[in-house]
Amino acid sequence: MYKLQVNNKVLFSLFFVSVTLILFSSSVILFANKAIAAGKFTIDPKIDLKKLNNPQKLKVVAYSTGQNKTKYLTGNDLNSNTATVSFQFNQKNDLVTAGHSDEYFVCAYDLNPQTNDMKSYSCIEGNLENPSGKNRVNIGSGPVVTLSTGPFKPVNGGPNEIIKNPTIVVWIENLAGKKDLKDIQAVAMIKGEFKCNILDARKMLEKSKDNILTPPLLFDKIPEIGPIKKGDFLFACVSANVLNPTEGTECEHRETIHTGNIHNIVARHD
Repeated sequence: MYKLQVNNKVLFSLFFVSVTLILFSSSVILFANKAIAAGKFTIDPKIDLKKLNNPQKLKVVAYSTGQNKTKYLTGNDLNSNTATVSFQFNQKNDLVTAGHSDEYFVCAYDLNPQTNDMKSYSCIEGNLENPSGKNRVNIGSGPVVTLSTGPFKPVNGGPNEIIKNPTIVVWIENLAGKKDLKDIQAVAMIKGEFKCNILDARKMLEKSKDNILTPPLLFDKIPEIGPIKKGDFLFACVSANVLNPTEGTECEHRETIHTGNIHNIVARHD
């Protein structure tokens, strides 16, 4: 009888361990498809390096839900045909909660490892497909389309095409009739540098004659990867819950087309 009881205890222990392992394995598989931690999500660029000539240093920047991130890739990160990086963001902050179809952008800059100057760049704008998990995106490949610059390309502007101290004017349209209008963040990014401003949207709108906000963002320092030139790619985004529907974060992009100080870009137009 004692041996039978021992065997039953052993069998029960093995059964318990097996069930625990199965549950743990299932949770790992489920977790792999989610963000790293509760209340987080990631944007995970896969960067095509095949058309770059022995890249040695990349600066990669990303923006989503009022948050900007920067990472550098060097050495073994760049030893294959592709490089991968992951940016983690909070789902919720004081301005906005991430939602499906909220917009984000990622840019990768190929740098000269000695001078740190940008040799070429590739950028992409996207919509969050999974605001509580992983959002994978390909960059540096494919054709040039509305939301992607395609493969890495250089900016060939010479010393006469440098833009000194540019001001990016971020246009925010269609705010009339918005209830509980509060703070809105406006952000601009050019040459891997970010400038942002938290706007008292209600007060600004009261002074606006056309229900359009046009906050200026001044870039008064030379970026670490070289001076801003005609042909550089810029982004502007706005983030706030009050912008819903349809998107709590909206972004737009374009190339700089002149060497003057003022560069207008409409970040919200829906």
